[in-house]
Amino acid sequence: MAGNVFILGAGLSGIYSKMQNPQSILIDKSKYLTISTRLVNVVNSTDKSYAYKQRPVDRNETVMDIDFANRLIVTDRGNISYGKLIIALGHNQAIKTIEGSQFLHKLETIEDALSLKELIRKAENITIVGGSYLGVELASIMPVKNVTVIESGSRILKSGPESASVYISEYLKNTGVNIVTGATVQEVKSSSVLLSDREIKSDLTVYAGGISGNPLIENLGIKSENSRIIVNKYLQSVDYDDVYACGDSMKIEGKNFPMTAFIARKSGTIAMRNATGSRVEFNDYRSGNILSLNGKYIMVKENSFSKGPFTGIIKKYVNGKTEKTLEKLNQIIRT
Repeated sequence: MAGNVFILGAGLSGIYSKMQNPQSILIDKSKYLTISTRLVNVVNSTDKSYAYKQRPVDRNETVMDIDFANRLIVTDRGNISYGKLIIALGHNQAIKTIEGSQFLHKLETIEDALSLKELIRKAENITIVGGSYLGVELASIMPVKNVTVIESGSRILKSGPESASVYISEYLKNTGVNIVTGATVQEVKSSSVLLSDREIKSDLTVYAGGISGNPLIENLGIKSENSRIIVNKYLQSVDYDDVYACGDSMKIEGKNFPMTAFIARKSGTIAMRNATGSRVEFNDYRSGNILSLNGKYIMVKENSFSKGPFTGIIKKYVNGKTEKTLEKLNQIIRT
């Protein structure tokens, strides 16, 4: 069933779904793709076009609701009937769970990145809430600032091997970054961050903690967790056989893994293959994740990490693959 398959969301996972089935219909409210893994580069003075790419979609519409019982997508332009549905609505930074979230600055959109660039330039004392990939990358680009990274776990980069955490901690400390682990933020104020045992002066507080799926998912009447649709090993909703999810919109029962660009691409591909008749299992692919310490690339795998020129070559290859995919998308939709 190649026809009458709709994809909601044209992020990386949605785009890779479309590439598997050019006859499918890709819907997104924006004509631009924000590559979230590149937003730190924009904060660090790279041109915004590196992370903000114009890309075509079949229908520029905002998804408002989904009537699963009647197979209807409700958008700001009307109702659309579907045969199969792939939900790839992206993620949201969950800052509202923190007291004083109005004083937190997120990094989710290109506007966030451009705003943060200016705020960092003016601030002296900067606090980063979260010591995972985003927090580490942000901390690495602020060597002349008084930067503190707050991590609730026992070490930064807690999803990676301890050896990587030790190496990156030492790297950041050598550039003057303060790292506080085992600490939970009680409240963010306009000029400080309150922990259980201390108060840290902060002109600028940036959120780099956990993410959730698109908030719309919570209100759709479909089984979900943290705004992510619960799916089986085939990325098929446990509630509806004709609905699939991928990228940041999926949560596989009984599994937890970091949501990376690789996972987005792979899950988008498999979701479409299964929506069109295949029966491919989505395994916990852990190919590793590449992070940048102010331009110095580190490949972090499940049990090890590596650095050096070859890692930079891999990063260049991955970036090139994304650019080529966007070129193909243009050809598919415009022909």
